[in-house]
Amino acid sequence: MKNEKAIKKMFAKHAKALTFIIGNQKGGVGKTTNTYLIAYTLAKWGIKTLVADLDPQSNSTKTLMLTKSQNTDTVNTVNKTLMRGVQEKDLTDLPVKILDDLYLLPSYIDFEDFPKYLYKNTKTDYEETHLLEPLFEPLKKDYDVIILDVPPLSIEVTRNAVIFSDYVVISLQTHDDSLSGAEEYVKTLVRLKGQYDLPVEVLGFLPMLHDRRGAVDQLVIDSAKEEFGDDLVFNTIVPQMARIKRFPINGITNTDRFDKKVLNKYEEVTDEFLQRLLDFES
Repeated sequence: MKNEKAIKKMFAKHAKALTFIIGNQKGGVGKTTNTYLIAYTLAKWGIKTLVADLDPQSNSTKTLMLTKSQNTDTVNTVNKTLMRGVQEKDLTDLPVKILDDLYLLPSYIDFEDFPKYLYKNTKTDYEETHLLEPLFEPLKKDYDVIILDVPPLSIEVTRNAVIFSDYVVISLQTHDDSLSGAEEYVKTLVRLKGQYDLPVEVLGFLPMLHDRRGAVDQLVIDSAKEEFGDDLVFNTIVPQMARIKRFPINGITNTDRFDKKVLNKYEEVTDEFLQRLLDFES
């Protein structure tokens, strides 16, 4: 980690966690992979991190619970899901310790009921968009970073997440649908930012190669730079790596050179993530 002293000082000056969305309006573009691997790396560097799984597919939950099982002999159980916490208006007893400095706020398929619950229990646009904010506020004092894994195509969850987030990283898999999804996501951010005078900022667009040898990949990266600016596109690019597909099956492991190749790449990603954050916070 570069500039370690400055980064630790940056987190120390905040009384509550800096909160990030890993987003895109399109599904299947690496949001969840980026969420848990950036969080895992931050935790390994001593930055206390909470992954909040806001996706009813609960892929972050499954991968991180498997990661926990790789590192403990205890039986892995989730006593209370996110949707249950929302219904009880209390999320403080949800976080599950995965590793030292890495915690998970677990989701489950029942979070599909969030939109129905939202519309049944709110009366105004403001209440609709601010239902989750007071529930997450008590969690912020316990962490340095909270990363939100937000589902695609759920405007209800997206709007609620943006309200209490500080930064957004847009996951950009290098095919045209992903770029279109990124464009739509930015439009949503701009609209909410203006409507509620929010401080949320785009930290950057993180490219993930769809085809290592494809000409379209570079075209999408160039188009993103042209549309959003060179400085907003991460210099670090995540290549295709077969081992990434194993982590949702086995959990995050660090046992052979293929694991290490992925984890070393995400050290580069996370280092740039922190340097960009340091620039914004300075």
